[in-house]
Amino acid sequence: MPAALLTALALLIGGLATAIASGLAGLFGLLLLGIATVLYTLGPEHLDRDIRMASNPGEPDRQQVALERLLLTPVASGTEAAAASLHAALARWFGIVFWFVVLGVPGALLYRSLREAHHGYRLGAAERAWMGRVLSWMNWPVVALMTGAIALMTDYDRVKAAFDAREDRWQLPVALLDDIARALCDPAGDLASGLADGRRLAWRALGIWFAVLSLLLLAGLLS
Repeated sequence: MPAALLTALALLIGGLATAIASGLAGLFGLLLLGIATVLYTLGPEHLDRDIRMASNPGEPDRQQVALERLLLTPVASGTEAAAASLHAALARWFGIVFWFVVLGVPGALLYRSLREAHHGYRLGAAERAWMGRVLSWMNWPVVALMTGAIALMTDYDRVKAAFDAREDRWQLPVALLDDIARALCDPAGDLASGLADGRRLAWRALGIWFAVLSLLLLAGLLS
C-alpha cells in the first residue's frame, strides 16, 4: 500500500471514528474511543512480557520469538539489550502516547500504521525511504521528550554528555537511545540485566510523562 494512501486512510478512519463517537455519545463516547484506540495501538505485543520471555533461557522457543521482536540475538551484550528495550518502548509506548495526545485517535492510528508498514510490508526503496523520513519526523519530538525524562530521572550529566557527543544531536535520531543505554547501563552486563536496565529506564521516563500529562489535565490545558 502506498505510504501516502496509508497516511490518508489512517487520518480519515481516525477522524470519522472520532466524529461518530462524539455524535453518538458525546464526551463519554470520545473517552471510550480513546481508551480503545490506545489499547489497540500500544504494542503490537506487550513489551514487559517480551522482555521477560527474552530473559528466560529456560524456554528457548519463546525466548527466540521475543528476541526477534526486540531485534536481538541470544549473544547480544547488556548495552545492546538495554538499547533494544528503549527502541521498543519508543515504538510501542512513547510514540503512541505522544501522537495520541497531540492528534487524538488519528495520530495514534497514523503512527502505528506507518511504523507497522515500514517494518512489516515489502516496500520499494523509494517508498521505504519516504516512510522512514516521515517516521523520523514523527519520532523527533518523542525522542526529545524521552531523553529529557530519562535525564531527569537518572544521571543528567551522563545523558547530556551522550547527547553532546553526537554531531547530529539536534536531529535527535533514534540512535541517540543507543548512546544513552551505553552511558547509563553496565557495559559488563549480560542480556538479561541489559533488558532489565532498559525496561527500568523506559518505565521511569513513562512515569515522568504521565505525571506531566496529569498536571496538564488538572490545569485544563488538555481536553
